[in-house]
Amino acid sequence: MQESTSRSSSAPIDEPAFLAEQRGLRRLRFSKTIEDAFQHYLHAKMASRVVVVATSSIVFMLLFMWLDYVYLPPELATYTLSIRAVGLGVICFAIWYSNRPGRVPPRYAFAMATVGYICVGIMVAMVITMARAAEVSIRVTHDGLYLVLLSGMFLLALPMRHAVLGSWTIVLSYLFAEMMMSAPARMLISDGIFLSNFAVMGSLGTYLYEYMQRRAYLNEQLLEAARRRAERESQSKTHFLATASHDLRQPLHAMLLFIQHLQEQPLNGEAQRTVGRLSDSTQLLQAMLNSLLDISRLSVGMVRPQIRSFNLAPWLQRLIASLDSVALRRGIQLELHCAPYLAVRSDTLLLERLLRNYLNNALLHADATVVRVEVSRNEDHLRIAVIDNGCGLEEADQERIFEEFTQLRNPARTLDKGVGLGLSICRQILHLLQYPSGVNSRPGEGACFWVEVPVGEWQAQPEEPMQAVVPNLHGQVALIENDRVSREAMQSLLSSWGCVVWAFASADEALAELGTAGVDVVLSDYRLEGELNGLELIRQLRERGIFGGPAALVTADTSDDLVESARLADLHLLNKPVLPARLRRLVHEMLEHAGRSAADARSGARNSPGRACEPE
Repeated sequence: MQESTSRSSSAPIDEPAFLAEQRGLRRLRFSKTIEDAFQHYLHAKMASRVVVVATSSIVFMLLFMWLDYVYLPPELATYTLSIRAVGLGVICFAIWYSNRPGRVPPRYAFAMATVGYICVGIMVAMVITMARAAEVSIRVTHDGLYLVLLSGMFLLALPMRHAVLGSWTIVLSYLFAEMMMSAPARMLISDGIFLSNFAVMGSLGTYLYEYMQRRAYLNEQLLEAARRRAERESQSKTHFLATASHDLRQPLHAMLLFIQHLQEQPLNGEAQRTVGRLSDSTQLLQAMLNSLLDISRLSVGMVRPQIRSFNLAPWLQRLIASLDSVALRRGIQLELHCAPYLAVRSDTLLLERLLRNYLNNALLHADATVVRVEVSRNEDHLRIAVIDNGCGLEEADQERIFEEFTQLRNPARTLDKGVGLGLSICRQILHLLQYPSGVNSRPGEGACFWVEVPVGEWQAQPEEPMQAVVPNLHGQVALIENDRVSREAMQSLLSSWGCVVWAFASADEALAELGTAGVDVVLSDYRLEGELNGLELIRQLRERGIFGGPAALVTADTSDDLVESARLADLHLLNKPVLPARLRRLVHEMLEHAGRSAADARSGARNSPGRACEPE
């Protein structure tokens, strides 16, 4: 049974076939393939109650043997005890043989259980008729036969046809035995009516029992088919998101780099304004892409929270500072009210996205003049509220605004107000983090979006130094990128910053030519043409001694596995589309690190013992 179960669990389920079988439930018969599987299912159900069946059967048989020994004459008890002993042996063998799923085919198991059931019933009928024929002092009835029929019809869990066949065989055998013993007609008719009615009711009961078993089996299979279909759809969505994310990020990455390259060129006023509008449109496209990918990743369960403690006030200050330019363009005052020594435990990225979307909603849609973030203590939670003095919300709209692509005051669907996914992403994040949250608003009185976050441990941190402007870059950079447009964009931008760029379209080209280049830094895409990916390429370069300096992966792949692999390989990781300022800062840091490493190597070579020792 274990082998058949494993096969059935891995085999595909024909869902339409199971749906079609619902029409034939009344006949208690499926098509051959499904019927065979159901027989195994029913056999397993029968075996699951073997302890109850064996215990009750043996106990009752021993009880009746004791009653025969106590109340029947010794000469009659000898025969009845022998008959019951044989019946006990038949019971034990039938139970042992029938309840071995996987070793005994269901049809043999049901046949043996039915034979054992009939044998026990006939033996009980023989004992009853013998006791009546001997005219013992106690009144012997056929009540014991009721127990046998009840066991066969309901306790054994036999298929309906086997249970009905066995029950009617026992009843007819008993009535035949009474007739052969010349029982009075009145007794024969009375016993026949009672036993026949009992058998009819039992037959109906076994029919209903198997009907429910078959319906339960169909429901289980349909649920399993639905579960597998949902898993396949989820995997398909996951694969689609990974592919779409990679393929859409590639051209967007190249666009950002080309635009940055244009902005650094000496252009006239109109051309500069055109490039600025192009940059704004590209950033808007990037925000829309991120929103679409975020809502999809959250809906299929691809995101897992990474919880840690962090100081709240400086974190909120950085978040609000990143939105100052948006607020300034719209004439909105941004305020923060947060005590200095507070900390929370949460996922920094998810919480930032949640509050950023709340703030963006207030800045873009609330028609407010003041937007403030307030933090207050509520027992072991901190309530973070985004409050505006804008137009407010009707009570009916306070739930609708969290639906996808919903914008209350943007009938023209202008893209400068987003695509209507911000608050929907907030709802998904809140469901994932399981934080208490809510909206308080009235028309004309502004709105308050709040969330309660668990309190964390505040930690003293040194002040962050002011970031200096990155100077022109000087060094040789190896660029491995299979996408031609992205490769040309990065090569042009790095060259304009002062780097000497060695560009390669594949890992094989890089392995063949980097040995003579003497580069300082390697930048590689993760997905490359050929057998090696970017991570494996850098490992090969290190193992062969071709390159041992700092390296980074610049990729559109955002999987958690790649993040961990890059960390273990001591590689920097940049996700496309990369902001040009971040790329420049990283390359500058890597070139400085490469320069220090080269200086340390030269210093170590000058001070080595072989050069320092001179003859006296």
